[in-house]
Amino acid sequence: MIKKEIVLGVVFLLLAGFLFSLVCAEKLDIEVENNYVPGDVIKFKVFLYDDNNVKIDSKVDYVIQNYYKDVIEEGSVGSGEEVVFDLPESAVQGPWKIIASYEDIELNRLFNVGELKKAEIKLDGDVLVIKNVGNVVYDKKILIYIGSADQTADVFLEIGQTKKIRLTAPDGDYNIRIIEGNEENVLQFDGVKLTGNVIINGKPQFGLESILGDSFWKKYPLVSLFLGVILLIVVIVGILKFINQDK
Repeated sequence: MIKKEIVLGVVFLLLAGFLFSLVCAEKLDIEVENNYVPGDVIKFKVFLYDDNNVKIDSKVDYVIQNYYKDVIEEGSVGSGEEVVFDLPESAVQGPWKIIASYEDIELNRLFNVGELKKAEIKLDGDVLVIKNVGNVVYDKKILIYIGSADQTADVFLEIGQTKKIRLTAPDGDYNIRIIEGNEENVLQFDGVKLTGNVIINGKPQFGLESILGDSFWKKYPLVSLFLGVILLIVVIVGILKFINQDK
């Protein structure tokens, strides 16, 4: 009885192997739209087919690469299942690629990531903070109302760069309204305490003061220390030479 079960098991395995050899994967396909902009949700499907063009239910590996061929995401998904990927707002502009692979079969499909010119604008006390969160250079005029007085800031930011502008006015509380571009984005802040300017000839003075980022020395303290040591050595050597000349 046991021998019979063993024989049946071997036959079953051989038959399964034979059937598997008949239904082997032959090709891959990727369904994805052609154009996206940063911040979009990308949805795509990867399909695995046999030589009769019948879908095979199996796991397929995938990789998402940006324009510079950096791997942004990778994983595995069942054939025909949907992959959902949130495209970052800072996603590099240009053609991106999805690469699907199964054993020795590989397929890639391109999709395009377009331009996004966008800034994150917020008010921190009396300082306006503007950060480029898009994927291209940000160059726009920003209209700033301090009460009823208006000021214009020409803003140029590289990707990821931040600019800080201090709002100044005679001491008091003001309603601040910020308009980006052609009223693409309007922000309102009420009761903001400002100071720094005075009233001249009966007219209140309002202004914008650009705040520079950290200096080179603050960003690179070790370099500052190294240069300081060299300067100290030069001064000491100079003093010693001067003393030796007097002897």
